[in-house]
Amino acid sequence: MKINISNFKDLIKKSTLNFSLENVQLKFGEGRVKCNMMSSNSNCIVILDLPNNVLSINDEVDFNLSDPSKDTMPYLNLFEAEEVDIKLYDNRILLKDIERKQKSSISFCSPIIINKFGFENINVKDEDWLTEMKIGVDFVTMFNKIKKVGARFSKVYFTSKDGVFYIETTDKSNEFSNGLSFDLMEVDIPDVTLCFTFKDIVNLMNTIDYNYENFNFKFSYIEAQDRGMLYAYNTDKSENYCLLSTGD
Repeated sequence: MKINISNFKDLIKKSTLNFSLENVQLKFGEGRVKCNMMSSNSNCIVILDLPNNVLSINDEVDFNLSDPSKDTMPYLNLFEAEEVDIKLYDNRILLKDIERKQKSSISFCSPIIINKFGFENINVKDEDWLTEMKIGVDFVTMFNKIKKVGARFSKVYFTSKDGVFYIETTDKSNEFSNGLSFDLMEVDIPDVTLCFTFKDIVNLMNTIDYNYENFNFKFSYIEAQDRGMLYAYNTDKSENYCLLSTGD
């Protein structure tokens, strides 16, 4: 049996939202690979249903990986070959590059500790959606500038005010805070501010980086909870990423 190392690394990056999630369960079967995960703080959700370009197998098998940024990726990065042999065990996998005489054993964690998301799709009432935007080069250019100063605030805001929807990094809890903002589009929605953790937004953009033109951002808001959500999805909805807003 073979495993494609490059595609496996890409799958781990997507399924953990560029390692925003501490663990992940990858479910292989019938030519697909799926995952329904959430972070331990419940701020990030990942739902994937992708073609299996990782394992040369159609049987059902689960990979339960804890802290893949430290316990899986360093071992995968040491393989030079694009594809290597793999042997499956109940509690681990053994990867072998026969030509270079290289082996790596990667252990699974208990499925009990996996932070699973209990739904297969995003259930939001139509009236709770605020607006939607397609991701393009203009937004990426704006965000790259936001990224240069956003770490000092640790917050990114998406705000609608006076008919304009814009992205901003600042600290709204400090009236003397500096800030940087970009207008995104005109909207006909109530004035709302959604605050997201800077690290989560950066990891979302890093996850979709080379494929961003196939993604839309959709925003929801529930007034009773004063909380909202950024829902990023690609054209065929095989990749779905959600960030839940925090307080200001």
